[in-house]
Amino acid sequence: MELFKMAKETMAMRSKINEIDKKLKAQVIDVEYRGIKVQVNAKNEFLNLSIPDHILEENKDKLEKFILLAFIEANRKAQNIMTEEFKKLGGGMKIPGL
Repeated sequence: MELFKMAKETMAMRSKINEIDKKLKAQVIDVEYRGIKVQVNAKNEFLNLSIPDHILEENKDKLEKFILLAFIEANRKAQNIMTEEFKKLGGGMKIPGL
């Protein structure tokens, strides 16, 4: 009987994870760094990159640095959102890696 209960709880958890996954995928994060715009979803999937013409005239090293910093900020925001969503799922439980 205990095995049935565990299986049922596992299926419920899987359903909740799927819901969170859909929610994270739908949540769009916009980041702008010195004119460079990066758009990701909360699953940290990159959706768009926009570089204004005046930035393209910068030297290559500066341009690459700006792009990298924009992506790093977008990644940080997505990670924070994912962490908060999975904390809600765990209900205060300590989940390794979160």
